[in-house]
Amino acid sequence: QNNAMLGTSILNTATSSLDIITTHLQRMRDLAEQAANETYGDDSIKAIQAEIDQRTSEINRVISTTEYNGIKLFEDENVDVSKCVVNQTTFVAGETYYLTSAEDLVKLQDLVNSGVDTTNVTFELSKNINMQGVNFRGIGTDTSSFKGVFNGNGHVISNLTINTNEDYVGLFGYADTTAVIDSLGLVSCDITGAQYVGGLLGYGDVNITNSYVKGDVSGFGVVGGLVGAAIGTISNCYTNIAVNCMDGVGAGFIGASSADIVDCYSQGYVSGKSWLGGFVGVNSGNITKSYSDVDVDCSVNVSGGFVSHCVSGTIDSCYATGNVKGDSAVGGFVGAVEGTSIVQNSYSTGRINATSTSKIGSFVGEIKDNPTINGYYDKNKSGVTAAVGDVGYNGTVTGLTTSELNQKITDGTLPKYDFSKVITNNNTGREFVLQVGIGSNSESQISFYTGFSFNLDIDVSTSENARNALDEIDAVLDLITAKQTEFGAVQNRLDSVLNSLNVSIENTTSSLSTIRDADIAKVSADYIRAQILQQASASLLATANQAPSIALNLI
Repeated sequence: QNNAMLGTSILNTATSSLDIITTHLQRMRDLAEQAANETYGDDSIKAIQAEIDQRTSEINRVISTTEYNGIKLFEDENVDVSKCVVNQTTFVAGETYYLTSAEDLVKLQDLVNSGVDTTNVTFELSKNINMQGVNFRGIGTDTSSFKGVFNGNGHVISNLTINTNEDYVGLFGYADTTAVIDSLGLVSCDITGAQYVGGLLGYGDVNITNSYVKGDVSGFGVVGGLVGAAIGTISNCYTNIAVNCMDGVGAGFIGASSADIVDCYSQGYVSGKSWLGGFVGVNSGNITKSYSDVDVDCSVNVSGGFVSHCVSGTIDSCYATGNVKGDSAVGGFVGAVEGTSIVQNSYSTGRINATSTSKIGSFVGEIKDNPTINGYYDKNKSGVTAAVGDVGYNGTVTGLTTSELNQKITDGTLPKYDFSKVITNNNTGREFVLQVGIGSNSESQISFYTGFSFNLDIDVSTSENARNALDEIDAVLDLITAKQTEFGAVQNRLDSVLNSLNVSIENTTSSLSTIRDADIAKVSADYIRAQILQQASASLLATANQAPSIALNLI
């Protein structure tokens, strides 16, 4: 009973903290609704943003400090120190190693870059790491790449600064075909390199999921907010970043991509010389259900709100909302499309600002060969007469008014991003195992996890961002509600356990009483019977004693 009641106390502590988080989120949603109304001036919007930022910080504080008996409930701190990276000189395939500090991250960099093999090795980030003031180059080079699995567990690496004139630059400089990066946040980063520069990864054939980057990334060429150049698969990732590409091929998400990308988005600003895109610079992969809210400022040629240059592959159910500036080959969605490329079920809503009239289109700028293009654009906002700035393609591109376009988005004809895709929940926190029975088997135990994590970055600087924030907050509220439901289910089990234990105690006590206590009725009957027999015996003896006396009297 005591064990079960202590488990209930843990759940009550966690639930109370989730109630606090929910209150903050509901207030933030109210503020986002106000900011989306377009009736507030810049000072009011700044005040709203300031309150949202403070509430976000408080939510993060509650998550990191909620404890029970010194045990953190929402963050996992159960790490074997001997398995921390800083204590290793080599890695064993199939093993898991932990990173808890900047020293661990630097040690991983040094070992990988010196040639230590990480194939089939897992690395787990067990807490947030602040890289302020730490000298860092990037994990993996073109001669010694990272090949392992890096699980961020929903934690964050902050204040990472890299400034070099070398190629293959990022938190991971170069990753190989077996590499996996999952559930990792990179915030307040400032990364500068030469060629193949990205916030999370410079270059790699890699699987990246549930990760994001916020900060600044600069390079001479092939620069991306998340990845410089990528092959492989990328899903449920986003960037909110300023990208500067001094020569060519840059974008808010990936500079050059041959990857399969799904459920991702980019926000921020991209500037540079040539081949600049809001989401991807040069694309030859497949992109699905993704969007860009990035302003593109291209000083020369080939720029697009979503992709600068689509060489091949398919872009399906995507959209771009940023403004695009360039000289020639400028498109609200794609700057240039060629070959067997397919662009379908997509749209753009940004404004085009072109310094020439050469191949400028509200949706697509330049066309080569005979690609397939089907899409829409907001003709009230684009500022360009032509839907496509060139000829020779299959399909149709249609201009709609803002209200017509919004209607198609509302009724589901055109895509709208589902922000719940970028919510991560891999950080399970501590597993609690309650001993609620008398046996050593699983039937006498109840186990549950208390941890969770999510990426919350609310920006209400524009009405469009504020409306997107509503979806993001709703997704987090759904996550909190699901966690509350999970805790409630465990609470119900513990209540059932307590009831069952009470019944067992009553039955056991009753059985013990039956075994130990006398049957009063039976004992009383036996006592009376014994009394009767005793009295009868005494009477007989008394009579027997009188017989000789009577005989003497007769004589």
